[in-house]
Amino acid sequence: MKFIHAADLHLDTPFLGLRTAPEALWQQIYAATFTAFAKIVDAALAQQVDFVCLVGDLYDRAERSIQAQLFLQKQLQRLATAQIPVYLSYGNHDYVADAAAELPLPPNTHIFPSAGTTYHLTTKDGQTVALSGFSYAQRWVEKDMTAQFPVKTTADFQIGLLHGSQSGVASQHAVYAPFSVAELNQKHYDYWALGHIHQHQILQAEPPIVYAGNPQGRNPNEAGARGYYLVRQHGQQLQPEFQEVAPIQWQTCAVSVAGAVRLTTIINAIEQAVANFKQPQALLLQVTLTDAEQLSAALLQRITNGELLGYLQKQPLAQPWRWIYALKAQVAAGSRFNQLDQSNWQASAQAVFNAHNIAQVARPLTQPDFLMAALRQADLPATLQAQVLNLLQESAGTGEADAD
Repeated sequence: MKFIHAADLHLDTPFLGLRTAPEALWQQIYAATFTAFAKIVDAALAQQVDFVCLVGDLYDRAERSIQAQLFLQKQLQRLATAQIPVYLSYGNHDYVADAAAELPLPPNTHIFPSAGTTYHLTTKDGQTVALSGFSYAQRWVEKDMTAQFPVKTTADFQIGLLHGSQSGVASQHAVYAPFSVAELNQKHYDYWALGHIHQHQILQAEPPIVYAGNPQGRNPNEAGARGYYLVRQHGQQLQPEFQEVAPIQWQTCAVSVAGAVRLTTIINAIEQAVANFKQPQALLLQVTLTDAEQLSAALLQRITNGELLGYLQKQPLAQPWRWIYALKAQVAAGSRFNQLDQSNWQASAQAVFNAHNIAQVARPLTQPDFLMAALRQADLPATLQAQVLNLLQESAGTGEADAD
């Protein structure tokens, strides 16, 4: 027996902020979530898997575009034609919607209801498989949903599909349907197919408790390889193997500009660093120029005002594409702020944080007497100016040259 475990397709992700990329590259970026899933279906057909599990957030938004629905319908029909069943659940991004407003999915597709259920199948080689799961009924499912999963009974293999978060583990993702590994083990399942966390990872090897991650990174926080798991039976065990499919990767790149006195030197260093990436996929790159405190004021200004980034983005793109979407200078603690920018920041702070501007912005808040009194304090503008300057110095100290 073998099957595919994928999750978090996020079809029709808008990729905000990248529309300024060259048109051909933009078309590839916009199509990336679709392309990644088509590759998963290609693999399912080539491997002749017994079934496919899709664990939540197939769509990026609850308002599913007709384009995304048509695409999903077409891909699932490819699997239906090959008699490969699909078991899918909806997550917090694409929670169960009005079925009358949705395009129908092929008959090979089994959708878990919000109340949870267990589907059964028999594979080509006679193995019996039970698959248990649930779909989100609304955007927020904050309670532990493991009670909806029955304990394994007589099936040769039982698989759980759960779109949620591991309890007590810090994550950039919001906490939904929290669970613990101990709770899952009490069900005696042979494989847990997880969704929601976008980083592929194996929480437990035996029995496998696995996050597939998303097949295509959607923003700079989702850098590196993205894909799905191909799960094969070895005796009475199920063993997952990660397979990469993302047509585009987000990557970061650090380039030292120590000793650079000419702009061409910086450009050459960036181009060489970019050339060192050997991935076959297109890359979206954030480049950080380290040791930037050694640059002259004129060179640093060409970086911080976006001029150098604009130049790099206008250069012809070779295949595979490498697109620099962000370029920032990283300076040592306080050095450039103190030497170059302090007088400019002080002048700006005095122009912005003066009594007139404070009164204009705070006008809606001045009805209560105690707020009126506080905002009329003579030393308030100076206090705000000092606080802004302190924040800027702290930002320079951490190298966050583009902090808001």
